[in-house]
Amino acid sequence: YMDGIVGSLRLGWNAMLFKENAYEEMRLSASPVVKGLILIIVVGVIIALFGLVGTAVEIASMPDPGAIRGIVERNLAQMPFWDEIERQDPGALKRFQQIFDTVWQIVETATPSIGGAALGIVGVPLALVIRWLIYGLVAYIFARWLGGTGNLSETLGVLALSVAPQVLTILTLLPFVQMGSVVNVWGILCAYFGLKVAHKLTWGRAVWAALLPFILAYAILFLLACLGTAILGAVIRGGLS
Repeated sequence: YMDGIVGSLRLGWNAMLFKENAYEEMRLSASPVVKGLILIIVVGVIIALFGLVGTAVEIASMPDPGAIRGIVERNLAQMPFWDEIERQDPGALKRFQQIFDTVWQIVETATPSIGGAALGIVGVPLALVIRWLIYGLVAYIFARWLGGTGNLSETLGVLALSVAPQVLTILTLLPFVQMGSVVNVWGILCAYFGLKVAHKLTWGRAVWAALLPFILAYAILFLLACLGTAILGAVIRGGLS
């Protein structure tokens, strides 16, 4: 079992360096999908564990939320305009307190928590696996359409290697380090190499096979946004008529 994990990590590292033999080794392995799945889960767990550590450090360095709430409430209650508002509307202060409680609950929900970060140990790998499967299936369809010869298992195997750059997101724990765009571009480049190797495509067709799933996704989102805007406009016009 450990040999499988170490082997998958080695392939992931070599794939990040764009070594085509890593993609070829994954394609020719007995179970590309299983090996790719192991790699993705390990990468996801590593990201989640570092995120857990980062959240713990962040929480330790944060002031007590309860103390902050108490200070805010006391300062608001001492504002001179409350006497005038209470004279005009005796229930205003009570309604404000209800609104304040609701807003604070939303703020507390958005505040980092150890429990939420711990859930990432399951959530992060699961999200990576789902994205891998969806992208892999769509990329496979496009690759075959462009003349590729690889099968779905080989495609998923080599595209699992494109998830390896996600491990670089742990560097965002360092101050002033942002890796979002770098990781995304790196992953697309790995997907290009994987599709090129698995499907024996020319570099141009491999580029299109790697990019078309993203183009399709953005096109669908654009159409949904247009549809949502049209529906909202119709509802508003119906309400005004």
